[in-house]
Amino acid sequence: MYKKIITLLLILCFALAPTAAFADGNAAEMSKYFLISENMQISLPDGWYFNTPDEIDEDFLKVTENTERKLEKFLSKNNVRYNLVSKDLKEEINIVTQHNSQTKAMFDFNLIDVNTLEDRAKALVDLGAQEDDGITTTYTSYSVEKINKCVFTIFNGIVEDENGKVDFVQYTTTINGYGITISYRGNAGADLEAGAALLRQVVESFNVTEVIKTDLKKAMFKQMLTPIAIAGGFILITATLIIRHVLKNRKEKKAKKQE
Repeated sequence: MYKKIITLLLILCFALAPTAAFADGNAAEMSKYFLISENMQISLPDGWYFNTPDEIDEDFLKVTENTERKLEKFLSKNNVRYNLVSKDLKEEINIVTQHNSQTKAMFDFNLIDVNTLEDRAKALVDLGAQEDDGITTTYTSYSVEKINKCVFTIFNGIVEDENGKVDFVQYTTTINGYGITISYRGNAGADLEAGAALLRQVVESFNVTEVIKTDLKKAMFKQMLTPIAIAGGFILITATLIIRHVLKNRKEKKAKKQE
């Protein structure tokens, strides 16, 4: 009798194992990295071109006419901690970090009333198209959500320039005095739904070991939460995508050769 029960349990285990593996099959292969310090960790997808302000992927240099030095400068200027570009150059993930007087004053989105965050996000969407240096950014929708230990404002939108339109999804938070934006952008032909799901996986991997408590007064937060601070507080990324930066440089060089 016991042998029959054990045999039945083993059969059930083997029968269910493939199903469990398949259910997990949509999850991308990821590797863990430190973000700012050991206190913050994030997992990023494998198999993409991987760039930082200190080091550009050598294989990525083969698909661009930009120099390593120029690309490093471009990432550093835009506070991009990690930049990932898909092999087909259709998709891009950027992790941007800021640590300045404003992020220090806001310190932690957990300390700010959710309604206030939603009002600020709505105000940003209501602004409509915003143009800067030939690039038009439009935030089309927003939400506020707590994921793990952080409160994120989540935006969907469109970036447009002479090369066309790019859809993006952007998660922004402030924690321990650091402003952090994690974004996905997809060019024409990209699977935006899959890209958004991948970005969600990245965001959910973000882990803060220690959330530092602050004794900043509410007045400081009120001062930072005026309408004037809307744009800066959300750490807008209106800079050109590195992919589009690459394409722009190629176009300029081609035009010069034709001259």
